[in-house]
Amino acid sequence: MNGIVKVGQKVLFVLIALLFATTTVFSAPPMFKIPPKGKKKISIGVLDPNASIEGSAYLNNLHAKSAKAKGWGLEYVDLKDNFAEAGNAVDNMISAGYDGIIIHNLGPKTFDKQVKKAFDKGIPIITTGAMGDQYPGVVADIGPMQAGMAALVAEFVCSKLQPADKIVTMHIPAVEMTAVREAAAKGVFQAYNRTIARELFYPLTGDPFQWAYDQTKNVLVGDSKKEIKGIWAAFEGFGVNAARAAHDLGRDDVVVGTVDDDRNTMDQIAKLPTMWAASGLACMSKEINVTLFELFDKIFKGQQVESQKGITFWPRLVTKENLPPKGYYVSGCGYKGPPDFAEK
Repeated sequence: MNGIVKVGQKVLFVLIALLFATTTVFSAPPMFKIPPKGKKKISIGVLDPNASIEGSAYLNNLHAKSAKAKGWGLEYVDLKDNFAEAGNAVDNMISAGYDGIIIHNLGPKTFDKQVKKAFDKGIPIITTGAMGDQYPGVVADIGPMQAGMAALVAEFVCSKLQPADKIVTMHIPAVEMTAVREAAAKGVFQAYNRTIARELFYPLTGDPFQWAYDQTKNVLVGDSKKEIKGIWAAFEGFGVNAARAAHDLGRDDVVVGTVDDDRNTMDQIAKLPTMWAASGLACMSKEINVTLFELFDKIFKGQQVESQKGITFWPRLVTKENLPPKGYYVSGCGYKGPPDFAEK
């Protein structure tokens, strides 16, 4: 771990370079303020690209508990990876009269008009871990620094490779946050003089998990000289299945690191020889949820807040080297153990 700390300045330099490269001059976003809701029963809508993803399940469970404690209503819409329906879903939520809307892991690139419409009608939209604060109409985006997560994982992968070893990356160009993650990772690989042998792009068709497994197998089968030693994935569904494919091929010399995390990812880091690291928001779900509902509280009390506010948490890196003790797993609320195993 000392090696990671020593060379961590390279990640910092990459992040600073990305910040300056993407910074533009723009006017301050408008403030957001609505009349106090008083005793009106609040109703919140939650939009999920895929509610079956464990990270979303953590957040939804926490949202439900917070809403119940406040006497608020909470309803969910699951796109089931049908991203094209996001705009219609937000339109329907506006028409249904929700007082606030939460959008998980999906930047409003393709439905920015609906988001602006919600803003104009006094309906606050808060996104989680999706860089939504870039879009007019989003009140806030709450989550970890996307580039930071990607860079941490990329640096860890580099630390396990030799200079001549090659890397494969995989991400989703149509999803903005994974494109940002890819850019950050490529910056780290460049800083370490590591060669990217292949960049794999998920086309949003077919099963993403099967796609990652098949693509990894194809690439490694074609790697007759076994020069590919690292795989960086912008999404845990890709990372875990890439690790499985490498292991199934007998390529346990391959180091896989992924952005995003959940309990299954942690389990695979412990079990799969090829699955080495993950950085994501599942381990900070509790902080995200608390911050989100505190912001809603302010808004519904009639307080003025800044819109397009980015509220970020420094990402956490979980590896084979810092996993919790045997018998424990990482959940959205920290380390947990089996019923007959006392928590520390």
